[in-house]
Amino acid sequence: RSHFGSRFGSYDPFYDSWADGKPVRIFLPIIDSDERYRAHCVFNKSAPPKFSLHFKSGELPHKDINTKDSCIINIDMGGQNVSLEAMITEISNPQTLLMVAQKTINHEQMREFFRVDATTQVISKSFYPIVRSREGEDWSFDGATIDISGSGLLASFVEPPPMDKLVKLEISLPNEEKDIIKVLAHPIRIQKRSDNQYDVAYHFNEIEMEDRDLIIGCCLIIQRQLLRMKVQIK
Repeated sequence: RSHFGSRFGSYDPFYDSWADGKPVRIFLPIIDSDERYRAHCVFNKSAPPKFSLHFKSGELPHKDINTKDSCIINIDMGGQNVSLEAMITEISNPQTLLMVAQKTINHEQMREFFRVDATTQVISKSFYPIVRSREGEDWSFDGATIDISGSGLLASFVEPPPMDKLVKLEISLPNEEKDIIKVLAHPIRIQKRSDNQYDVAYHFNEIEMEDRDLIIGCCLIIQRQLLRMKVQIK
């Protein structure tokens, strides 16, 4: 459910829970680029669903922002991460953006909102060194992602990994920096596609905030590329 709905004027009491003056993270669309510029700023309430974001001097690339595209803002609600999609209504000065919220995305919705098809390497490993396989060694399975989001992924393996344990996932992100992130996850479901292909869905139990930002930023780039490709095809 989108808290603000399709009309900007819709009010939702969820807005009241947003802490005024709270630091947040934003992914800004950049002119003539698929990359998103990530920055930290301070959130200030206005008449809902309007608000403003304030940046440190020199941190806002105000001349390079694509104001026709939406921004994604990450808000930490005391342990619960909420993402907000919003439009820039005005760059009031080199350090301030005036914004209007379009919709909020909670943890459950994040999987669908930020999920993109992406093929990259993923390794599923035993979580505790004391957890041993039948051969008496730590187990490890090399696989490839089918899709990925800020809260989980779907990956393909040539043999079925354990489905009853927490695992460590090492994910090679398909970005320019080829970042490798590590998360604690648990398997949700498995589907046998053939004798040597098993698709496993994982949900992230523990992930560093910076690593989640890297995944979301990567997903936004891929989404932009796919959208541009669809436009070119049409």
